Amino acid sequence: MAAIKRLVSVIGAAAVLSAGCTYTKDEPGLFQNRATQSPSIDNTAPAPTNPKLPVAAEAEWTTAEGLHISTRFAIHAVRRIQGATVVDWSVTPLSSPDYGIGDRLPSWADLGLSRSSEGDINMFLLDPANGKVYRTLSHESRRLFRRCLCTPIWLAQQGLRIGETRLLQATFPPLPEALDFVDVDLINLAPFMRVPVTPIGHVPTAPHPTDLARPPAAVRQPVAQHEFRYRRETRRVQNIAIDRVVAAPGRTSLEWTISSVTDQSIFILEPALSPIGGMLPDNVDVLDRDVVSGPMIKPHGLPAKPSTVSWMTTAVAGRKAYECLCSPLGLWAGSLRRDGGQASVASNYPALPAGTRTVDVILPGVATLPDIPVADAEDSAPRLGPSKPYTGDTWIYYSGDPPRGWTTAQWPTPLPDPDQLRDYRFFIENLTRLPSW
Repeated sequence: MAAIKRLVSVIGAAAVLSAGCTYTKDEPGLFQNRATQSPSIDNTAPAPTNPKLPVAAEAEWTTAEGLHISTRFAIHAVRRIQGATVVDWSVTPLSSPDYGIGDRLPSWADLGLSRSSEGDINMFLLDPANGKVYRTLSHESRRLFRRCLCTPIWLAQQGLRIGETRLLQATFPPLPEALDFVDVDLINLAPFMRVPVTPIGHVPTAPHPTDLARPPAAVRQPVAQHEFRYRRETRRVQNIAIDRVVAAPGRTSLEWTISSVTDQSIFILEPALSPIGGMLPDNVDVLDRDVVSGPMIKPHGLPAKPSTVSWMTTAVAGRKAYECLCSPLGLWAGSLRRDGGQASVASNYPALPAGTRTVDVILPGVATLPDIPVADAEDSAPRLGPSKPYTGDTWIYYSGDPPRGWTTAQWPTPLPDPDQLRDYRFFIENLTRLPSW
């Protein structure tokens, strides 16, 4: 019965998302530039990256829906505007087994960043020093599915091409004036550390020529892995590979890969079991119970208590609730249903004691993977040049004729018109632990 209820909820969520992609024809275009609407992407060969495009941080990730798209995500700027903060970011599909340079990818390509609740996109701004998490602005209207003031991720995924960079945007609450740097979290990767926040009317510059469409880096070999069977379902076999542990001021991140050794018929029907999913208190409301909250970490060789994943405050149906600062599993990881499928995920934890160079990764009830090296997170600030003044166009989010972002030649991209902010809700959450944990 639980599996049937879970399936019904998944189908219902898919229906909502499908409905959220329907727009009336009596409204003007979505990103209506004051000067010009964002152009559609044509079928010509992908243009090279604009060498003047700044890149504060980047990482590669492979999709898990079954297309195996090697993808480069990049953060270009965190810009202050009147009353809000804008993150400029991009996605560049690099390769896929069945597609070549310039080929358009299927509409079911999935970047793993869709958010089932309000806000559309699983991207966050983190201020670990003050224990704050900033979520994307969410429209006040339920009729508009509380969509974010951003480039719709569901739409951007429908027109991706191999070798072509798509510039995207997301809007967040205003950051404190004293906050000159912020961490940017794409939920399936370790957060990007210390991205500079540029003042109103400025954009960062690129100290070196940029090429985001270059071939992907060599595949990183796991530092440890363990294959296991579920105690309650011995026919189900999966493998956990630890890709890396990253330490940054105020937090620690674990990047790891889940692989299915046998078919997983109940994947998505029920929340992940331990050691992938963690044991959650029954009397606590959480936004999503199907999250990769299972692994714990502790400094190697020390009698310290293991750290569990970090959480942030949120609300469910108006009630106080919690959201894991880790990857949620869902349709984006559909390849896990079959033997050979895999998904790369990330879990975030409190900071390690100063000087910790190795940790034990504990897979509850299965194994302890000892002496895993800890890498220092890269500081994003040195990758950007000095900011420069810039005044450009603005756009307003209308619910029709949605565009698909911008090309790199269009940098600096227009900014959202501040006049529309009154129609959006602002969310500033607290980093925390689950009660009774």
